[in-house]
Amino acid sequence: MPLNETDSSLEKTEVLYGNDNIQRRVLEAFSRIKEELDGVDHDEVAMKVKYDAIWNFHLQLKRKGVRLRVVTEVTPDNISYVKKIMEHSEVRHLTGVRSNFGIVDRKECLLHSISHEDEPLSHAIITNSKALVEAQQYLFETLWNKAVPAEEMIREIEEGMKPPFIETLRDPHEIQKLSHDLVNSAKEELFLLFSTANSFRHQEGTEFIQRLGDVASQKDIKIRIRTHIDNETRGILDELVKSHTNVDVRPLPQTLQTRLTTLIADRKYSAHNRLQEIVNKLK
Repeated sequence: MPLNETDSSLEKTEVLYGNDNIQRRVLEAFSRIKEELDGVDHDEVAMKVKYDAIWNFHLQLKRKGVRLRVVTEVTPDNISYVKKIMEHSEVRHLTGVRSNFGIVDRKECLLHSISHEDEPLSHAIITNSKALVEAQQYLFETLWNKAVPAEEMIREIEEGMKPPFIETLRDPHEIQKLSHDLVNSAKEELFLLFSTANSFRHQEGTEFIQRLGDVASQKDIKIRIRTHIDNETRGILDELVKSHTNVDVRPLPQTLQTRLTTLIADRKYSAHNRLQEIVNKLK
C-alpha cells in the first residue's frame, strides 16, 4: 500500500527499485506537499532540471506557496543547474555533501542514490516512520545552518571572490593544520601575534617556528612577529632574525590580557576578527 494521507497513522517503510518506479513515487509524494519540501542533493541537481515532470512539479509547488529548501555543493560543473533551481528554491552551498534525500512536510522522507545518467535512480527508501523522519529533518537543519547561500559560492566561482567567513575550530589537530596551511598559503606577508611568551613557546614546541623559518627561506615574503619576550624566547627569536633578513620581531610592551594567538596571511585570513585593528595599533 503506498504511503498516503489515508494511512498516515500507520508507519511504513518501503524499498523502491527502478528509475521509473522511483520517479512515480517521488511525484506522488510531491502531490501531498502542503507546506515545505526540504532536500539535500549530492549529485541529482542536473536531474531536477532535466526531467520535465520533476521540474514542473517544483514550479507548481512554488506557485502553491510551498517553501522549497535545498542544500547542495555548488561546483563549476553544476553551477548552471543550481542557478536554474534557484528560480523556485532557496539553495545553500555546503562543501562535501554526500547525501540525497528529501523530506515532505516533516512527515515523509525519501532517501535515494544516483547510479548513472541514463537511469539515475536505481534504488530508494521511502518512509513515514516518525523517528526516521525526525532524524533526517535534524540532519537537514544542521546542514542548512552550516551551509552558505548559493549566491556566495556562485560569485566565488564566477568572479574568483572569496566570501567572508568565520569558522570556529576546537580540535587541536585541526587548529595546528589550519596554522600550517595559512603559513604555506602566504605569498606576500605573514603577521603573527603571540599574546604571551608561553603561547609563543607552545608554537615553537610544535615545530611551527621551524616551519616559519623554512617559509622565510623559500619565499620572498615579509614575516612580522609581535610577542612578549622573556629569557627563554629571546634566544629563539634572535636566531630566527639572524638567519632570515625578511623576519621582523618586535616585543610587546607587556603581556596582553588574552590567550589568543593571531595569524594573518596576506591580510586576508586570520583566526582573529579584529585583526586589522590590532595590526594598526602595533605598527
